[in-house]
Amino acid sequence: MQDISPLRYRWPLSARIFFFFLTIVTLAAPIPYVYFKPGVPNDVTGKLITIERAQTYKPNGKLYLTSILVTNPQSSVFGAETLYNWAIGPHAVLPRESVYPPASRDVERQRDSRVEMAVSRTAATAAALNYLGYEITEDYVVSKVRDYSNAVGILKEGDRIRAVDGKVIKEIEEIRDAYKGREVGDVIRIEVERVIDGQLKRISVDVELTKNIDSGNGPAIGILVGTSAEFPIDVTFNLRGVGGPSGGLIFALGLVEKLGAEDLLRGRSVAGTGTITPSGRVGAISGIEGKMIGASRKGATIFLAPRENCGDIRHIPNGLQVIPVTTLAEAITSLRAPDNYKFLTCESLDSLTS
Repeated sequence: MQDISPLRYRWPLSARIFFFFLTIVTLAAPIPYVYFKPGVPNDVTGKLITIERAQTYKPNGKLYLTSILVTNPQSSVFGAETLYNWAIGPHAVLPRESVYPPASRDVERQRDSRVEMAVSRTAATAAALNYLGYEITEDYVVSKVRDYSNAVGILKEGDRIRAVDGKVIKEIEEIRDAYKGREVGDVIRIEVERVIDGQLKRISVDVELTKNIDSGNGPAIGILVGTSAEFPIDVTFNLRGVGGPSGGLIFALGLVEKLGAEDLLRGRSVAGTGTITPSGRVGAISGIEGKMIGASRKGATIFLAPRENCGDIRHIPNGLQVIPVTTLAEAITSLRAPDNYKFLTCESLDSLTS
């Protein structure tokens, strides 16, 4: 019996040339994706924070503000570029529509990010000065009423928030806590101080809670809240091109390091991330693993992370010690600890709570 060989179909030269160029065109064509990658950390112990009207001390070490780089919605992302970023671990690739809102909200999102950064810097200054014992007075001010909010035309930029749903507001985080447990569509009363005809008057307004379209769940008033305060010193943050609130903890630590005589860094390279409130509470952020990678690449050996982000940490770069914290005071206590101190980790915290 004669052996039968399988048929081998040979594509004509013209077909192979066609598919070759089709592949090239596909890889070179823009596609609707965005990618994230670790940013280059900035050392806040240098010229990123300048202070006037107060005695300062030269830091002995590095304190890095970490970030994530993401392509903006107008940028062209090409097929070959996307495959490359899929292939290397620290880079994430996601469909554009899952990251950015419709085009009509692109400008609003960028503006909100800048507002959040400005609020974060003020909150960080207040947190640091509160920790160091300075006397400051804070006001919580409506910095923006979002277009989707039912408070449009009711609340105004510059309104000083005094009470929400019957609860007197003494700290910024109490605003959201005041309507926790309420439902979308519920009406709450908000007491504010507003300048009317040149005079500061206290008024009450009713606002229907709307769906929080940024987080995708729960009710919201639909406003951005800033902190207004008169500080006894002048602080300038010389940082451009970075938005969002996640630098709050590191900004506050940088101020404490520069304003205090105590050497907290002790020659070490420390990095971290986290939102902060004027009272010093540290909150969760996004993209924490990418920020840890950026910190490790810069040579940091300690990374201060919000405890709320422990569930997002699955991979820790070699040589990087992650210390979860909930407050500015906890972060400072961690930096004071001796080099051989055994800190609680996210894993040990999980075992304690389980």
